[in-house]
Amino acid sequence: MGNDVKSAAPAFPGRETILYEIRQALGRTASGGGSCLVVEGAAGTGKSELLRLAGMHGEAAGFALVAGTAVPLDTGAPFGTLRRALRENLPARDYALLTDRQSFDPLAPVDRIVEFLRRRTRIRPLLVALDDAHLVDDLTADALRNLIDASDSLPVLWILARGASRTPGHAQETIDWLIREGAARHRLESLSPEAVAEISAELLGACPDEDVLALVARVNGNPFLLNELIATSLSDGRISVQDGVAVLLDAEPAPAFRQAVVHHLRGLSHECLRILDAVAVLGPRFSIHEAAGLLGRNPVELLPLIGELIAASVLEDEGPTLSFRHPLVRETLYDRLSGPTRTALHREAAAALWREGRPAPTFLEHLMLGGRGEGDDLTPAAPPREARFVPSAGRFALAGTAGGTATSTAPPPARYAELMYRTTLRYSAAQVQGLHGQMVAHARAALRIARDHGDRTSLAHHQLWLAVALTASDEFDQAGEILAEHCDPSDHEALPWVRPMWHYHRAQLKLAAGRLQDADEDAGEAVRICERLAAPSLAVGPLALRVRVAVHRNELTEAHRHADHASGLSAAASGAALEELSWVKSLLHSAEDDRESALDTLTRVYSGVPKRPLLLTREPHAGACLVRTAMSAGHSERATAVAEAARLVATRNPTVTSAVAAAAHAEGVLCNDVDRLRAAVSAYRSGPRPLSLAAGTEDLATAENDAGARSTAIGLLNEALARYQNHGARGDALRVRKTLRSLTVRRRTRGRDRDLDPVEGPRARWSQLTPSELRVVRLVAQGLTNREVAEKLFLSPHTVDSHLRHSFTKLGVTSRVELTRQVLTHEEVPPAGSA
Repeated sequence: MGNDVKSAAPAFPGRETILYEIRQALGRTASGGGSCLVVEGAAGTGKSELLRLAGMHGEAAGFALVAGTAVPLDTGAPFGTLRRALRENLPARDYALLTDRQSFDPLAPVDRIVEFLRRRTRIRPLLVALDDAHLVDDLTADALRNLIDASDSLPVLWILARGASRTPGHAQETIDWLIREGAARHRLESLSPEAVAEISAELLGACPDEDVLALVARVNGNPFLLNELIATSLSDGRISVQDGVAVLLDAEPAPAFRQAVVHHLRGLSHECLRILDAVAVLGPRFSIHEAAGLLGRNPVELLPLIGELIAASVLEDEGPTLSFRHPLVRETLYDRLSGPTRTALHREAAAALWREGRPAPTFLEHLMLGGRGEGDDLTPAAPPREARFVPSAGRFALAGTAGGTATSTAPPPARYAELMYRTTLRYSAAQVQGLHGQMVAHARAALRIARDHGDRTSLAHHQLWLAVALTASDEFDQAGEILAEHCDPSDHEALPWVRPMWHYHRAQLKLAAGRLQDADEDAGEAVRICERLAAPSLAVGPLALRVRVAVHRNELTEAHRHADHASGLSAAASGAALEELSWVKSLLHSAEDDRESALDTLTRVYSGVPKRPLLLTREPHAGACLVRTAMSAGHSERATAVAEAARLVATRNPTVTSAVAAAAHAEGVLCNDVDRLRAAVSAYRSGPRPLSLAAGTEDLATAENDAGARSTAIGLLNEALARYQNHGARGDALRVRKTLRSLTVRRRTRGRDRDLDPVEGPRARWSQLTPSELRVVRLVAQGLTNREVAEKLFLSPHTVDSHLRHSFTKLGVTSRVELTRQVLTHEEVPPAGSA
């Protein structure tokens, strides 16, 4: 008999590989050698169905079958699982050894069962399939270890299935031991979309239409949920089969499906179920700190329970956040909450998210779903031993204990509601719409209310909002007073996120004023505090700002490092931070002449304009950059939409110089219009943003040159160059020098300026290499051929050739020898073949 047993048993779409391995194992076992397979998977991934099909394959191949399933009650019943599995197979006198408690000898049954296996396998090979093996009692676990070991020379195939939850116990240790001793291990993952579609068609007896496929996609590849969803939808009339096509009539899952989901979670502990009920209110994604705030628990206390839920594949670890593995599970848990319970949890969620510093729309939604009544108390009572962060100590401490003395500073309920609705809702709406004057007015109103009630926490909170509004309104002096050194909110343990945001908004103000080094230092401090607070989503904005500073300074390697860091934390970030990150990454791609990536990165931003001009509210001259990127790729519609958004912001803020200048700037770049660009530069000159003025001057120079005014263009470029140099924007200065050279203007450079010159400065030329080009030239300098470099970096030879050509051009070299000299000048080259 060959190794692959042929069988007419049914298939299991998406599980073809493991079924093939089972058939191979059956073939090997039939030839005389025993073996063991362990199948692992979360609840509902099809372990039981897989064992059923394995039994069918085995019987079709001439195997005798012994099948059993462990249950939770088995853990306290000696040999409980083994008794049920062998009841119909073991001789009565041998079976009695498993049940006789008077003369109980734990080793005697094992010897008799081994003898039984020898007798049985003389007739035909044997398949033993045990489901939920992680639940067997201790004696059965010991017996399995000995039986599988003793039957190694017999034609016996053991298949053990266990769940994904790795709760400690003797049964789990036994299975782990079997794997270490050579048992094959197979992990059941979620089904692919193709497998889901195939199973759906089989269950429906028809071809599912697009709406049905969209519905079943919500089970995220879980076979149990898929089967239940289709079966209950069919029986409830929510899916109808018409002319061989399954049509969706109602996308809402049937009540019977929700009952099946609850049954699906039955193996979880009571504490885990309580956590799931609560966090279902928070939405598809949430952080451990948000869950802890909602439950009134210390985050550390939740870690073991969260670990259990991840192991059971109910939740997924997404870096800084957690998410429900199956969206339908969260929806079911949420829907089964009673009305009063759901309302109370939404209220608690609003307060918890507010304390965590989440964006206004996030906790406003919970506040509204919480059904606020007149005079209701929306502030949850803090638990007696609430974990709070103490910035001065750089650690968490428990209020009321020796670790800290934090006291509640929550405002009275009526004023709390007033603050939430007057400031959060109206201020946020004004910010999204680019209404700077209203932002200032709402922030000042909130501050008055906070002062009247003596609420220090809310005062610090809304001072930051006022600083942001004043910065957007070009009132840099007033914003600077709020963000001055002596106003450092280092003692705000009740709202720990105030401090990193204080540094972040200081950095924004300094960047707008052209103080690049100072801005980078404050943004870096904001990131460090966010890391200590374990609040990674708050670090995305500061990291994006550091990317922008690095691009201005031509520190592209640093820019990539900050961009990668921010991208890794972006899952839980707010929309504003994500838009800013997209923009600065686009600036980075543009600095590397990668126009296609620059455009692709801005998809999120372009989709929001002109209705959502939030980025243009925070960064006025971003409009011109977005227009330029879209125009360079031939997307005139996107460019026009951005220019319209910039004009909308200017119309809403006619007294804000930068907004008026930015609108003219964007329109001028769109149409290459000299008059509009002149108006933009004129307006920028009366404003407080020197880098925006330099950018406008540079674009005006391009338009003047296109119009034939070459000498005027050269004068404007020299002005832009001087301004960039004065503010340390070395990358921008390099770009202007390159343009001047294209106009045949030779500038004398001295000292540091010579090093920055794209032709005369070798250090500047080296810094222009992208990270990908650097990796290639370093290997070439070690003596590797292009093909060897391609193999080492997993690139195509064509890509290596392209990187090498670009590097030759940027460095001004024509041979590998000259290239190696450049590498030796700037870096220490490891010997060839080193890691």
